[in-house]
Amino acid sequence: MRLVEALAADRQGRIQDAAAAYEGVLLSTPNDLTATVNLVVLYWQATDFGVSATKRLPPAFVASAGRRFRELLEAAQKRFPNQPELLFWARYIAWADLGDPFEPAECRELLCHHPEYLEPAFALFSRSDGTEAEAEAMKLLDRCSETPTARCRYVASVINGVLKRRRPRKSAPP
Repeated sequence: MRLVEALAADRQGRIQDAAAAYEGVLLSTPNDLTATVNLVVLYWQATDFGVSATKRLPPAFVASAGRRFRELLEAAQKRFPNQPELLFWARYIAWADLGDPFEPAECRELLCHHPEYLEPAFALFSRSDGTEAEAEAMKLLDRCSETPTARCRYVASVINGVLKRRRPRKSAPP
């Protein structure tokens, strides 16, 4: 299986096909960081009730996704111990799912040490109600529109949610 096929299925929102394709990529190329992180986020998103219900994902797939994203994340952290993508997503998912501490300073540090890696900006942008890391978040939003994988769709939805809340609301006519 090739990464281009996994990305195509992912962009089309075919979650189960994308998962199978990413798994195939990782069988032949276990050190593919993009496939690893995309699959972690895809599986994590598949466990979200709204996503699984909307996509009508089988309960067995959702249960497997819940186990598999944790296994992948743990193995990848050992395989790629200093990769900012894994550092960020491990901390972010633990914060989002379990309420583990994840301080904005950690995102700032990742952005400072890895300025080419922008995903921490969406977390800063969101947690500050749009007052911090706006330029980086907008650049990230543009990048995400080019490759709308599950990972990018999630990131874009968080950024767009902040932008929507920041817009002044029109008052209803009296």
